[in-house]
Amino acid sequence: MNYALDALWWRLTDPDVRALASLLTAPPLWHSGCELPVRELLGEHGFRFLLGLDEHPQALHAALAEQAPFHQRLGYYAESLLAFWFNHAPHSKLLARNIKWQGGKGEQGELDFAVVLNHQPYHIELTCKYYGAAETDPAKMAGLNPHDKLADKAAKLQQQLGRLQDIDDQTVWQAAGFERDSIKSASIVRGIGFAAAGCAFKRAPLNLYGWHGLYINDVKLIQPVDTETRRYYLLPRMGLLAPARVAEDACLKTFPTDSPPGLWAVLEKRPDGYWHEIERWMKP
Repeated sequence: MNYALDALWWRLTDPDVRALASLLTAPPLWHSGCELPVRELLGEHGFRFLLGLDEHPQALHAALAEQAPFHQRLGYYAESLLAFWFNHAPHSKLLARNIKWQGGKGEQGELDFAVVLNHQPYHIELTCKYYGAAETDPAKMAGLNPHDKLADKAAKLQQQLGRLQDIDDQTVWQAAGFERDSIKSASIVRGIGFAAAGCAFKRAPLNLYGWHGLYINDVKLIQPVDTETRRYYLLPRMGLLAPARVAEDACLKTFPTDSPPGLWAVLEKRPDGYWHEIERWMKP
């Protein structure tokens, strides 16, 4: 699936609102078994709320400024975007974020969010990852840092989602009037899976209908295109969450054969005068 072609990206213009929208609406990269449904996350009026936020993003910008600087920590930026949503969306309430916990066996750690959505209490874990390999084998897929592997992250997420029942201290939810048995654990798994052309993401736990891109392990295999209708853009780390929307002077007309490792957006021009992402590549 090419999520970059969703009609939503023709409408939203503010970079932070676009990043938030991707967290709310993108398909999961892999299945955890307890994904938070997009319908539950967005709520009945979510799209209308996003459109209004795009027109008047000052409150979001102010909230992010309080959390800055992010120091290239994409996960912290994503958490801050979701925290704003949980604090302001009409169907949600943020109880706590980054909750320290300690289990009965001396274990300790942190939960991402305690949230109420449509009157249902949730423990939510968020992860945003970009993994690729020539073949769609989850055991071989890794990030630009080869030590960051999909299989390891998926296993760790399962552990995090199971922690709620091990935690002795439930004061966050009890203070809000909820008992342990009423709380659901859920994941928000976002990101892109990259593979060679023609490979299908059929192996568990990969999502066949996730956001997918092209894994470029040999730039010589890239087919030439009309340089008047295509542009290329090396995505900065903090710009990975949403499809790119880039001004003309930030684009490259040709893909550099000596380009550094990174994630690249392939762009085409739209009526708003900007170049919009139509495909994403990973060059290891």
